[in-house]
Amino acid sequence: MKPLLTLGRLARATRLARSSLLHYESLGLLQPRDRSEAGYRLYGEAEVQRLQAIRRYREAGLSLHAIRDLLAGPPADGPAGLLEQRLLSLGEEVDRLREQQQGLARLLAMPEFHARRQARGKAAWVALLRRAGFSDDDMRRWHAAFEASAPAQHAAFLRSLGLRPAEVAGIRRAT
Repeated sequence: MKPLLTLGRLARATRLARSSLLHYESLGLLQPRDRSEAGYRLYGEAEVQRLQAIRRYREAGLSLHAIRDLLAGPPADGPAGLLEQRLLSLGEEVDRLREQQQGLARLLAMPEFHARRQARGKAAWVALLRRAGFSDDDMRRWHAAFEASAPAQHAAFLRSLGLRPAEVAGIRRAT
């Protein structure tokens, strides 16, 4: 049998802050197995395993309250149901973030924003979008949405990138 760990040793062994472990305790997520004669919290292998489960759930993006509920007794559809819900909500969150990303790119392309900055060429603009996670398809959709909602501004933006008129026309036709 492994020796029991004090709070400090458990924190060092798991690379978590003492305050995090105490917070977990206050939420009912992690309780010490026992107390030493001096009153120190003591944790055994079961508590270490529970803490590892808490960390896995946190890394998957579950809230501490959801983790507490899950560890207290899985919902009727089992722990997989809660994880499936989180997976679906992440998909929705990614969709919202993509919409925000597209909107920010549109704002950066507006004359009042790109005119104040040093002129950015096509290569620099594409590199910025790539760093932001845009794929070729994302860029095509972005151009199509920009063209559909503000064709004159889209054309002006493309010209501001230093593109030749034929290239501007080609991009606008492709959308």
